[in-house]
Amino acid sequence: MRNSIRMRFTAGAVIAAMLCSSGAWPAVSLATGFGMTALAQETESQDSSDGAELVNIDFEDGGTDGFNIYTNGGECEITNTGGALDVAISKCGSLDYANQVYWDGFALDQNCVYTYSFDIACDIERQVEYRLQLNGGDYHAYVGEWLDVGPEFLHFSVDWTMTEASDPAPRIVFNMGKTENMTEDPGPHHVFIDNVKLTVKDDSNAVRTEALPEYANVVLNQVGYRPDDSKTVVVKEDSEEGAFYIVDEATGENVFEGIFEKAMYDEATKTRVKRGDFSSFKDEGEYHIHVESGDLKEDSAPFRIADGVYDQVFYDAIKMLYLQRCGCELTADYAGEFAHPECHTGEALIYGTNKVKDVSGGWHDAGDYGRYVVAGAKAVMDLMLAYEDCGLDADDIGIPESGNEIPDILDEARYELDWMLKMQDPETGGVYHKVTCRSFPGEVMPQDETDELVLAPVSTAATGDFSAIMAKASVIYRPFDEEFADRALEASIVAWDYVKDMEDNEGFTNPEEIVTGEYPDRSSQDEIIWAAVELLCAGHTDVREKLLEIFNPYISPGLGWSQMISYAYWDLWKAGRDGGMDDEIAALCDSCAAIFAKEADELTRKSSKDAYSMTLGKNYPWGSNMSVANHAMMLLMASEITGDDSYRELAKKHLDYLLGANGLGICFVTGEGTCSPVNPHHRPSQALGITMKGMLAGGPDSNLEDPYAKGVLADQAPAMCYVDNAQSYSTNEITIYWNSPFIYLLSAFR
Repeated sequence: MRNSIRMRFTAGAVIAAMLCSSGAWPAVSLATGFGMTALAQETESQDSSDGAELVNIDFEDGGTDGFNIYTNGGECEITNTGGALDVAISKCGSLDYANQVYWDGFALDQNCVYTYSFDIACDIERQVEYRLQLNGGDYHAYVGEWLDVGPEFLHFSVDWTMTEASDPAPRIVFNMGKTENMTEDPGPHHVFIDNVKLTVKDDSNAVRTEALPEYANVVLNQVGYRPDDSKTVVVKEDSEEGAFYIVDEATGENVFEGIFEKAMYDEATKTRVKRGDFSSFKDEGEYHIHVESGDLKEDSAPFRIADGVYDQVFYDAIKMLYLQRCGCELTADYAGEFAHPECHTGEALIYGTNKVKDVSGGWHDAGDYGRYVVAGAKAVMDLMLAYEDCGLDADDIGIPESGNEIPDILDEARYELDWMLKMQDPETGGVYHKVTCRSFPGEVMPQDETDELVLAPVSTAATGDFSAIMAKASVIYRPFDEEFADRALEASIVAWDYVKDMEDNEGFTNPEEIVTGEYPDRSSQDEIIWAAVELLCAGHTDVREKLLEIFNPYISPGLGWSQMISYAYWDLWKAGRDGGMDDEIAALCDSCAAIFAKEADELTRKSSKDAYSMTLGKNYPWGSNMSVANHAMMLLMASEITGDDSYRELAKKHLDYLLGANGLGICFVTGEGTCSPVNPHHRPSQALGITMKGMLAGGPDSNLEDPYAKGVLADQAPAMCYVDNAQSYSTNEITIYWNSPFIYLLSAFR
């Protein structure tokens, strides 16, 4: 049922009264069973019932009551004027949603009938769109329309039924960008919004779907273990008695009985747990663990013990990169259901000019179709190190280049490197930061994103990364393609000349009207040092004096796209280990060894306090699974440097975590294990309704950095702040540079 009521009343006097009135604090009430936004995190969850007010905002407090602004080429500000939300628009932009005000913090139940109402006016005649919408994916409206507004206040009310699946974190939206009937920008004007209400009219047929599942109490690595691996099961139960049993999947017989360690409190999950070790059980086969402890009787997910147990997930994780290729046709014989024609082959406009450039190729970076140099540099470096450090030479992954006698991991990295070479400005040697459209696409396949491509400006971070990665590539690829190696080294040197004397600590900021991934970086010092190290390792000794001048052993260690310094430390240490360095450079190499040992000790200290042997404490950042994989890489490097096998053993615990031995009991790699993400924030998977295999999800984000996460995870412990929903881009997106350290980690344990 949908009925709308529009009532106009004189606004001249009303607006005048608003401008000079002051009001009391507002009545803002929220009811939702799935958590609250910051505005009402203290509010108790309630079940909806007829007449219940889910939203009631009258702006009488003199504030903006939790409303926020999103702009995409437009310009606006919000204040409170006379007890109403005052949206001061100075530029309409080119999109209908170029100016948007929005509000989060409620839930919608399937088949429930609601009444939504508000008052709205504008000091000019124009159209404004109201929407109650999905807050992610294609952002489609559950209900909404364009309204003609003017100086007289319009009271709008509509009854409507939520026909789609329940949404625990939708969004109230008002769009005030450029509309179809605008021939030109109308100039500065104000839109006034007041008395926003959402009430339940009839919930007799309502269906509420819980946003979060019941999590497993018995968790382990769902993919499995090699016979000689250490093996641990973690159980959320703290009684002093109890045991666990390994059960043969084929026969149903108990083949091992184990006891638990003393229970401990885990800060990251806010639960008491105990661990059981079954490392001594080495028989190959398929099993599950049955736990009887206190009141708990529960089975684990099945797992396998075998040599080569990680082969399939390893192949899938690399194949994912092929499926992210841009600018070429992916044929069904290699890509299966994710086959698609060429995409993003048009020339890109160089921002701020009327020039265009061919920058086709490379990988789609993440769940969207942008391509970013700083992200690509990290991903490619991880692949080249997996080849160099782990002897990864498989040539049968199942990509078009398989069987060409070049390791497939290098073939795949080469596809990204060829694109990166196009991103260099031939006149200056600087490197463009990224190429994307001006905004993110909807849930479409890559060939269906047809908006104009724009090359963002050159950045110091991108140029430093480019110089480093091309120098490294010149070494790695020389045995396979000397001509390419020479070209890469030349490009690296030109880029080095651009950045070597820069003191750019600003990183990169999106230019106006581009709202795709920014990848900002507070300092480019680490990228410049990394470039100098890789050029020296490639035989370009002209950088020696500059490296001695700028080398800094006090930069925080890291292997992320914004913290590349540990790549420099690692390769410099390896160069010193292999000999041929003079005394001054050799001293730097020794300092690198000390840096890794110190970091590994700190990671070990942190892991000792965590029931799942993690190193993140209570702070799980956006992309925490990348942090887990990066820390594992650091531990593996430290083990190689120091000869301490305990670091390697701890790195293996990180792999176990990613594959299911975590508080959520989720194998974070799509299509692997028993319980893995099925609703990733990933355009091709969303468009086809099929989850691509081999993608490492971002994982818990205790900072709750998307509206859906805020709506459903507000009360969760840090390591539990994850939801398998495409709307939660801060916990359930994927990226090439999350897969890449995971590939390195797998390579070390195959």
